[in-house]
Amino acid sequence: MTDLHPIRTTISDNKDELVVYAADNFSQFPRRDAAVTSKCDRALASARADDLVVLRGELDQDYHRWLRSHSLGTDHVVAYNMPPSGETLSELIVANPQPVQKKISEMGKKPVYAPWFSMQMEAAAAEALGADLFGATESDTLKHNDKATFKALCQELKVPVVDGVAFTMQPENSDNFQQMKSLVERYRSTHDTVILRGTLGEAGMSLYKTRGDDLAELYQTIAGSGERVVLIEPFLNVTSTPNDQWVVDRDGKITHIGMIEQVCERGMVHVGSLKGDGPAPQVFDAIKQTSLKIITEMAESGYRGMTGFDYIVADEGIFPVENNARFNGSSYVNLIVHNIEELMGPVPLWKFIKIKTAPCTFVELRKRIDSVLYDGSKSNSVFPFNCEDLSRTGSFAVVLLAEDMDQLHMLETSLKELVVKRD
Repeated sequence: MTDLHPIRTTISDNKDELVVYAADNFSQFPRRDAAVTSKCDRALASARADDLVVLRGELDQDYHRWLRSHSLGTDHVVAYNMPPSGETLSELIVANPQPVQKKISEMGKKPVYAPWFSMQMEAAAAEALGADLFGATESDTLKHNDKATFKALCQELKVPVVDGVAFTMQPENSDNFQQMKSLVERYRSTHDTVILRGTLGEAGMSLYKTRGDDLAELYQTIAGSGERVVLIEPFLNVTSTPNDQWVVDRDGKITHIGMIEQVCERGMVHVGSLKGDGPAPQVFDAIKQTSLKIITEMAESGYRGMTGFDYIVADEGIFPVENNARFNGSSYVNLIVHNIEELMGPVPLWKFIKIKTAPCTFVELRKRIDSVLYDGSKSNSVFPFNCEDLSRTGSFAVVLLAEDMDQLHMLETSLKELVVKRD
């Protein structure tokens, strides 16, 4: 491999350092249930040959062999072989660092620990491995990941935001529901639909739309979720939902990674990402300038690591709505596509989507999608990853690699026909 990807460069551009990918999402979900599954193996295809990947579950040998047969990924993998639920990867490392320490010692480089979501236990894992942490402190992560705090920061920086209020849930107070109802009705006087967003909810958790008729039921659902604060806002007529990714490296240097379009269900829940021509130039420039103002404030206050700002482009304007103060799902896709481009040349267009089929092994999945499967030479193909839950639930993810939008649509249609018909 030759040039480093910008994300990889910001983690480390030092040949004497070893990037240790710990792409576990469990630390982001302290109240996680069975719907939240580990996604450590996203790093398998993102890694370079000289990186180390640590998994909390098992290594899928068939998938790993397929990756390596295409000169992707790394042979340096440590797997803790744990079941689908339980401790986070960082907790496992702190409890038993020896397997990773042994591999680091064999590779003979200074480790840099690169987790998905940076909390206190990630710092402890880095310390246990004698590694630098590529990430923020727990307080900085939580401060910037909180939707209400992010909105307040934008207001301090004179960045326009969607109208709305932060509402504190107090189920023990008999007047609390009526207070929420009056706020919802206030915004419904100018907009048909109101959105309620839990300030800590992720991946569509604690995210609801209402026209008021189901509010009592939603109130009970939110109260039961444990969310203490929700944002109540009008639901705008959104034309696009860009995500703008940035990095603050360990030295405080700011790097712009780029902009992608998010693919959302019901106008709210992120299910994928599209990288093509990008927004119109005036939209791109407006978003980039706003993001630079925010990320500069974050860096000066001590934040380190990846972050991605979610925006909405609506009739009323362009507004930042969320700060994903962590690696984003598409961060790993960016790395994967770069690795592929080093082997095949430029990929004009790609789309990342989550998908589901009947539970199967990776070998069986390969057979199902063989006609569109990435083979290292096709200009238009499907690249599967995040397959660690494939045999249990049938869930996995793909990157559609295409020459143009027509080819991408044909790929997506073919893929869904190949996998959905077997559900």
